[in-house]
Amino acid sequence: MKKTPNKTIGLLLLMLLALFLLSIDRSMLLSKRIFAESIEQKVDRGRDINILLMGIDARPGETTGRSDTMILLSIHPSIQKAVLIWIPRDTRLDTPIKGSYKINIVNFYKGPEKACEVVGKLLAVDVNYYMTVNFNGFEKIIDQLGGLDMDVDINLYSARSNVYLHKGRQHLNGKEALKYARFRTLPNADIGRTQRQQRLMTALIERISQPSVMLKIPVLLPELSKNVATNLSVKDLIYLSQMGYLLDTNNTYTQTLPGTGYIDRYSGASYWIVDRQVAASVIRSVLNGHRYEVQENP
Repeated sequence: MKKTPNKTIGLLLLMLLALFLLSIDRSMLLSKRIFAESIEQKVDRGRDINILLMGIDARPGETTGRSDTMILLSIHPSIQKAVLIWIPRDTRLDTPIKGSYKINIVNFYKGPEKACEVVGKLLAVDVNYYMTVNFNGFEKIIDQLGGLDMDVDINLYSARSNVYLHKGRQHLNGKEALKYARFRTLPNADIGRTQRQQRLMTALIERISQPSVMLKIPVLLPELSKNVATNLSVKDLIYLSQMGYLLDTNNTYTQTLPGTGYIDRYSGASYWIVDRQVAASVIRSVLNGHRYEVQENP
C-alpha cells in the first residue's frame, strides 16, 4: 500500500466538504431524509458517521453509473478522527447483480442507496449517506483549472483516446489525467488504478489549493452543479463543514481495502478477493494504528 500523505488527506476532506456546500441545491432535490435524524443528533448520541464517495460514469443529472472510484469516509467524532477506505472497483460480491459479481456494478443497476447498503455490509458499518461525482464532468473541470502537474508512473499509449504518456513529471490536460487515472494493466490491474486515482486526487487538490487557481472556483460552479450529487441535507452539510478536526493532518488516515487479486480462469474476469473478517474490522484497525499492505499481483 502506498500511503497518501496526511496533508493531502486533510485537503481532500476540505475539498469534499467544499463540493458538498457547492451542491446544496442538488442535495435539497435529492435528499429523502427531511425528517430523518440529523448528523448532529447522531454525533450527540455518540454515533459514527459514514459517507460513501463515488466517482461514476453517468449523464449530467444522473446518480447511477458504474463506480470507478469508491471511498468510504468514516468519521469518528468521539475520538475526533477519520478514515478513508478506498474500495477497489473489482471487489467481488458474494451475490451477483445482473450476472456481475463486481462491486462497481451496484450503483449502476441499483442506485447509490443500494451501494451504501452493500459497502456497509462489507465493512460492517451503517452507511446512510453518499456523494457521487461524475468523472465525465471532471475532464472539463481539470481543463478549466489549466491542467494538472503529475508524476506519471507508467507508459500509457491509447490510440483510441489519442493519449500518449511517458513516465515522469508531466503537465496533463483533462482527457490525459482521467485516462491515466482510469487505465488498468497487469500486473497490478485494479490496485494500480486505485493508486493512480489517489495520485490524481492529490494533484487536483494541490492545484485547487493554489491561490491563483482558487479565484477560478466561481467559473467551476456550473460544471460542479451538473456533476455532483448527494443525499446529505443542508443542515448536515453545514455541520460537517464545522468539523475542524477533519482537517487536522494527525487525525486522518487512508487505507486501500486489503485483499488479493484473482483472475477467473473460465471467464477471464479479474476480481479483488476480500477477507470478510478483515474487511469487517479494517476501520477500527486503522484507527488503532495498524496498516495493511495490499498484494498487488493477481
